[in-house]
Amino acid sequence: MKNKHFLLIVSLMSLLMTGCSSTTQSYIKTIRLALKDRSVNYTLDEIANNKGDLMQIKAGERDQASLGLAFIDGDKHRWVSGDGVVFTLHHGVIVQTEGLDRDLYYTGNLLRNPLSGKDRLAYEWDRKVDIEGTGFGLPVFSTWRIEGEETKDYLGFSIRVLKLSEQVSFPDSTPFIETGLEWENTYYLDATTKELLASKQKFSPQGDVYDMVYLSRVVRLMKSKGVIAQ
Repeated sequence: MKNKHFLLIVSLMSLLMTGCSSTTQSYIKTIRLALKDRSVNYTLDEIANNKGDLMQIKAGERDQASLGLAFIDGDKHRWVSGDGVVFTLHHGVIVQTEGLDRDLYYTGNLLRNPLSGKDRLAYEWDRKVDIEGTGFGLPVFSTWRIEGEETKDYLGFSIRVLKLSEQVSFPDSTPFIETGLEWENTYYLDATTKELLASKQKFSPQGDVYDMVYLSRVVRLMKSKGVIAQ
């Protein structure tokens, strides 16, 4: 498994090195930082001075870890962890993974992702997913609602956020009676800019809940409000 992760990381690095822009170089630096075997304990200066984006992630009961933004493919952002796991996010929703015990291979109907709408929130999202060891073409249905504004604390900074909840209904995938086929994902957007700052989500009944905080976005917001120097 370690060899698989190593080759995956090398492939990502090779892909990024094909370009010579400053953005590409910043991604490479981000990956190198994220690959250090450490839990998230970055200072504000470390986050602010890193040209690539960093994310904090906590999976289930595991320690916090870091993700570095490795590649942007249209509306999809690929993030890599220190142990070589890759999360592909579509406007903040996990739509594909590589390196987990049970990977999410595919998520369909991304055009209906409620977080991708620029003007208004779509309140329902039907899609099909392929999950390793669970099934292929599984129909997933979710309903979304705006919970309202609240204050959240990130990196010692209080931010007014708009909380969105997603009620997920997952189909029976075995001939036996299953439980835990419904759950709630939550997404926290900056109340002013509507930029996604954090989320708590999972993509399968048996999977972990992934608690994600976009560290670099929070620091940029702090800069824009004059909390820290530009």
